[in-house]
Amino acid sequence: MMPSKLPSLDTFQDEWQSKLGSDLFNPKSLGLDAALDFMRGYTQTRLSQLKVKKIPIEEAFGRVLAVDIKASMNVPVANNSAMDGYAFHSQVLQGDLSEIQLNVIGKQFAGDMLQDFSNFQPASQAIQITTGALLPPVCDTVIPQEWVQHENAVITFPKNKIRGHENCRMMGEDLKIGEIVLSKGRRLKASDLGMLASMGLSDVEVYDQLKVAIFSTGNEVTPLGEPLLPGRVYDSNRFTLIGLLHDLNIQLLDFGIVKDDAEALKIAFSKAADQADIIITSGGVSVGEADFTKHVMRELGDVAFWTLAIKPGRPMAFGKIVQPKSESILFGLPGNPVAVMITFLQFVRPMIEFLSGANTTKKVSLVAKLKVPFKKRVGRTEFLRARLSTDFSGQLWVEPYKNQGSGVLSSMSQADCLIVLSAQTSSIEEGALVNIEMLL
Repeated sequence: MMPSKLPSLDTFQDEWQSKLGSDLFNPKSLGLDAALDFMRGYTQTRLSQLKVKKIPIEEAFGRVLAVDIKASMNVPVANNSAMDGYAFHSQVLQGDLSEIQLNVIGKQFAGDMLQDFSNFQPASQAIQITTGALLPPVCDTVIPQEWVQHENAVITFPKNKIRGHENCRMMGEDLKIGEIVLSKGRRLKASDLGMLASMGLSDVEVYDQLKVAIFSTGNEVTPLGEPLLPGRVYDSNRFTLIGLLHDLNIQLLDFGIVKDDAEALKIAFSKAADQADIIITSGGVSVGEADFTKHVMRELGDVAFWTLAIKPGRPMAFGKIVQPKSESILFGLPGNPVAVMITFLQFVRPMIEFLSGANTTKKVSLVAKLKVPFKKRVGRTEFLRARLSTDFSGQLWVEPYKNQGSGVLSSMSQADCLIVLSAQTSSIEEGALVNIEMLL
């Protein structure tokens, strides 16, 4: 684990409040952007502690690049054919004839050394060629074999079938030596692995995966497989978090369910802080909760409890859990299932990306027209579960679910997007354009 380097939360919070002003940084009504800015500032020092390791590219999918990757070679390394066909020089297309007739004088196959075609006659000759074969320097165009008539070593084709320089892949047209191909901080996609392989790279330097510990809190939370007693609920939040974390390429440490017992909570937090970079809990952070979670969080660390100016997801804890030789960043999420998802998507996911060294976060934002009018309270950002549709003209429309309760997990499961209504908005008319975030 990393040594303790985070500042005092109270000191940092006072500095941030002074910097942004009490209106922007008010822990009792904290806006979305202010909260994220604070989190990044508070955890900034952890970025310099990220460890780097070299791994085979077949293991690198989803990992974050620790260095810029520069092209060490041209790709393609030489001019080559993009088709099975016939290579010729485009000057034959300049004349008035509507049909081109060329003599085939040789063959060039993929994987073969370039043959000697020094006696090639550009005005009247062609060379049979296969996909990927080196393109003779006397040729600059390839016509697919299915577009020609071939008889007695002569090909014939209509001139209007092809233009000069078509179906040729030129040296360096994909990558040129020395140019940055993939930038530091990029989370590697499948196509990136192919790009690395195309340059002959068998391994790559990436940042170490973050270790993320999760657990649910509460005496009412029941493990799957056990009978559900009156007043209790099954532990859905932990499985939601497992799914949300899956795409972030972290090492997951699942601590299960921890009851509202001070000693049990202390043991869970201490073990998690010894092993993980980040701890995510659900439940036990609301105002007036009759449990030990908030007390233990503060006893073992440096934790602030915020009332976020968002809906759903108002209560959240943020800070650190400290052990003698380590500390972990803490996100204490609400207990309501939808609130867990919203706070994770808006805060935890971008912070995991940030702390992983990634320079972007996975978010797809669009604009659509609202199908029904909607009213909200000014002063908080609201996230409405919704579904997209398209009319005959291709216009995107979005309709929120009628029941937006923070415990209605089914609406989150059925939704394909979130309507994002700014804190300043009070009412929106039918047909108005609204911002949406896709649920990927």
